[in-house]
Amino acid sequence: MPTAFASLLLAVVFTVWRFGVGPGLLASILAILSVRFFFLAPQYTFDPGLMGNEALRRFLLYGESIFLIWLLGSAQRRAQERSRRSEGYLADAQALSRTGSVGFTAPDKNMFWSTETYRILGLDLRTTPSMKKMLERIHPEDRAMACRAFYCVTEPSEAIEFEHRIVTEGGSTKHLRICGKAEQQVEGAVRVSAAMMDVTETRRISASLRKAQSELAHVARLNTMGELVASITHEINQPLGAMKLSANTGLRWLNRDTPELEKVGASLKRVSENATRAEALISKLRNMAKKGEFEAVPISLNQIVSDVIELLHGEANERGITCVADLDTDLPLVKGDEVQLQQIAVNLVMNSFDAMAASLTHPRQIVVRSRNRADSVALEVADTGPGIRPDMQDRLFDAFFTTKSHGMGMGLSICRSIVEAHDGTIEAFNNELGGATFRIALPVRSTETLEPSATSRPTTFNAEARIG
Repeated sequence: MPTAFASLLLAVVFTVWRFGVGPGLLASILAILSVRFFFLAPQYTFDPGLMGNEALRRFLLYGESIFLIWLLGSAQRRAQERSRRSEGYLADAQALSRTGSVGFTAPDKNMFWSTETYRILGLDLRTTPSMKKMLERIHPEDRAMACRAFYCVTEPSEAIEFEHRIVTEGGSTKHLRICGKAEQQVEGAVRVSAAMMDVTETRRISASLRKAQSELAHVARLNTMGELVASITHEINQPLGAMKLSANTGLRWLNRDTPELEKVGASLKRVSENATRAEALISKLRNMAKKGEFEAVPISLNQIVSDVIELLHGEANERGITCVADLDTDLPLVKGDEVQLQQIAVNLVMNSFDAMAASLTHPRQIVVRSRNRADSVALEVADTGPGIRPDMQDRLFDAFFTTKSHGMGMGLSICRSIVEAHDGTIEAFNNELGGATFRIALPVRSTETLEPSATSRPTTFNAEARIG
């Protein structure tokens, strides 16, 4: 009897494990009936009324045991099904997000890879996870950095986050982002676990977006230059006219009976100075109009402010506006694209021009400031116009939002994109005494500062007095 009963219990367990809870319940009922029919007197009958007290007690004991085994097997079966569903959902989520799981213990390097990790690394599912195979996939230029940051970690770390490249067997390059942690275990080992994300497509999309933004920014620069055609013509005509006047004067001194060579030399010097001035102006205009990719180099915001004020001097004179530069002479360099940062400054100053177009306040003045802050460099453009209406405050930097009848609504949106590409911030607020201020803040990328000779200009100067 014990052997037969044990066989019935195993049959119930197997049925639950192999076929599920419902079939297991049926197997349990059949097992209980079999115990009554074959093993308890009187045999070969299902009538419990014919059983004695001892047989009835044993029948109830055996029935409870079989039912308990079914309950335990059913609970285990449900747990396994939930686990499989969770694993399936996790696998689907990892496949959709292109995120794999990686884990290992240091220093023995026992590794775990999820199914998506195999796909990301381009390895067969039958491959045994190993640190060697992972390191072989890493791009040679990134291998040392990746080892220090994650693959050779032996100390606890709350946050591990970095990117590196891998090279597949087909020779293609993928960009991976690793986010994980390293925890100290009781037995002394360090357990390292992380999510491995394939960000190749994200990188490609970001590059395409930056290219599109660059194209749009180029169009915006050309649009701005179109608005400044009259002012630019005036600015170029000034040194050309001065060159012509100086050259004619020099010719008159030469054509005298006794040529005044000293005065001829002075005239030629003025011609040279004005030619240099015209050349510099044309160079600035050409830089504004040129089309190119983002190029991060050390830049002085003070120089950008000076160039922009000089470029827009004629426009300011025509509108009766004074441009003042208030520059911090001990300003660190920032790293960025000179043309794009110049475009931001031009756009903000031109917006201030437009804001004060109908303003009756005096003086009509724009102050362009540069300031050295704790961990960044700030450039501010403040005007004495009507300020920013409260209902516009939250929409100023939205694409296609404009308050100008002739505007496209892209200028400030492009400015924000450029600033964010430089890891900076841009904001706008009203001044206490009227008008508005637009401020951009860029992180300091270098400890270099300009030499005094390169920044030896007045802390505050009037653009008209300086350039006119």
